[in-house]
Amino acid sequence: MDSDSDSDFVSDDDSDFVSDNASDLVSLRSKCKHFRILVIGRANAGKTTLLKKVCHSIEDPEIFDPRGNRIDAEIVEGSIGRGIHDIKNQLIFKSNPQYIFHDSCGFESGSIEETDKVKSFIAGRAGRVTLSEQLHAIWYCLATDTPRPLLEADEDFFGTDVTGKVPVIAILTKCDAVVSDAFQDLLDEGEDPVAALVEQKTQEMLETRFMHPLKSMGCPPADYVQVKDMHENGDCEQLITKTAGALTDDVLRLLFVSVQQNNINLCIYCAVSWNIESNYDNLDDIVRDVVAWFPHVWHVGDRSTLSEGDSYSV
Repeated sequence: MDSDSDSDFVSDDDSDFVSDNASDLVSLRSKCKHFRILVIGRANAGKTTLLKKVCHSIEDPEIFDPRGNRIDAEIVEGSIGRGIHDIKNQLIFKSNPQYIFHDSCGFESGSIEETDKVKSFIAGRAGRVTLSEQLHAIWYCLATDTPRPLLEADEDFFGTDVTGKVPVIAILTKCDAVVSDAFQDLLDEGEDPVAALVEQKTQEMLETRFMHPLKSMGCPPADYVQVKDMHENGDCEQLITKTAGALTDDVLRLLFVSVQQNNINLCIYCAVSWNIESNYDNLDDIVRDVVAWFPHVWHVGDRSTLSEGDSYSV
């Protein structure tokens, strides 16, 4: 483990872990307790607001250096004001400390130095041995209330294979602005801006400005999410569901679902979706694989091996 390792966030070694057994996956979940996400986006793209909604928090995140030492927020803000930012720092919300976020502040500048920092960070995390130190997903925020939908930095990022196996979810934020544009366009065209037409026009604009250009690039996002009403209460369920769907590794998917502390619907969806086509010989195996998706289950075993009075632990 190198000098930048987040040793305070890792309980045991989880290197080279591969298993299809639900009991083993739950065991790994007890060792790798954090899901690590890189958040990319321009300033004012709504990144902080989005993360607060995901973590059900009204407070700003605490910031830790790569070694796990807490950093005073005022020091960080002062550094950013001087144009200094460390993508290696870890953002953690008290309301859901199982998430570890990294922020690519400054990526929108489009400078070679800034884009290279992001690429270097992604490559460095890909080379980590333990699962807990690797990057698990990337949320790429694109504000839609701008006259320049995609910058050269965005085209460079999606034009080359920067992320490898790490899935990228493109998050279109501040879509309310596009709704307003759609409403006005319908008026200009002499159409009655009823809700259905406004929604259809909004989708056409988002497709033209963002989704079609991104889909045509060499390495497009794995999926897309539209976010409206950034300051309204909500749990970003679509973002969570699509992120889970973009994860191709069962271990990571189980880990991601397990950090959703209050999303019982996602647990049920995953438990059914990823087990429905499996062939089971007995009820015990079905129960074992289904309950493994629920975050409060910390032990899943073969009931036949348990002594009288024992049960599945939750």
